[in-house]
Amino acid sequence: MQARSVVFDLFGDYIREDGGSISLQKLSALLECFDVAPDSARVIMSRVTREGWFDTTRAGRTSTYTPSAKGWELLDSGLQRIMQSPSQEKWNGIWYLVIFSVPERDRAARSRLKTTLSWLGFGQLAPATWLAPHDKLDEAEEALQAEPSAKYDLFEARSRGLKDDRERAAQSWDLQELAHEYRSFIPRCDEIISASESAYTGRSALITRTRLIHDYRKFPFRDPGLPPELLPADWPAVEAHTKFLQAFDRLRPEAVKYYESLTQD
Repeated sequence: MQARSVVFDLFGDYIREDGGSISLQKLSALLECFDVAPDSARVIMSRVTREGWFDTTRAGRTSTYTPSAKGWELLDSGLQRIMQSPSQEKWNGIWYLVIFSVPERDRAARSRLKTTLSWLGFGQLAPATWLAPHDKLDEAEEALQAEPSAKYDLFEARSRGLKDDRERAAQSWDLQELAHEYRSFIPRCDEIISASESAYTGRSALITRTRLIHDYRKFPFRDPGLPPELLPADWPAVEAHTKFLQAFDRLRPEAVKYYESLTQD
């Protein structure tokens, strides 16, 4: 795990429920569980603060960090996506399309837009064409308007039938690979769920729980939440999500207890 990701995971879970702020000294103690040295923790927090994700206050020699409005928005939207069950709603048959272009000189804007569209659940049908089965056009347009160099068009469309729809889905997302990753993740959860009471305690519970949510977090980013009509048979997302929540809750008491042992005055 990257140290930066661990910081966001700790704030999104434990620190959020403990007032939302933490001193650098206490945060460093937590990060040492993940082999992040105090000097590295200081550098990371300075960087994410400069980027606008955190606000900092000082009292004497103590620096305290709190997510900014931008930071809380990221943490809240991420937590909502992680905890939300995969969609089982019937599809209305409409595709929502974004076609955009960005000058070659502005590759950074193109990268940002691709990341945002993926997060919103759009898949890349062609180099300049993205589509989603859920209406996220307003959110997509907001991101596109934030990039002055982007030119774009937004559409709604229907195909000629479910067979074509499934082909478009398979073309726009690597569903086979995603299903494989879901199925590979499930045994990790089963191991935690069935473990003895003494298997995960203190430090090991905190580390295992943080790694678990860190690894599961890739699924909401990569899984567009396609309606059941567009998915292969025996799609494993619901099982993976259910077992993730069970394993995550199973580790919580010991993980929180260890967190408190490192952070309480």
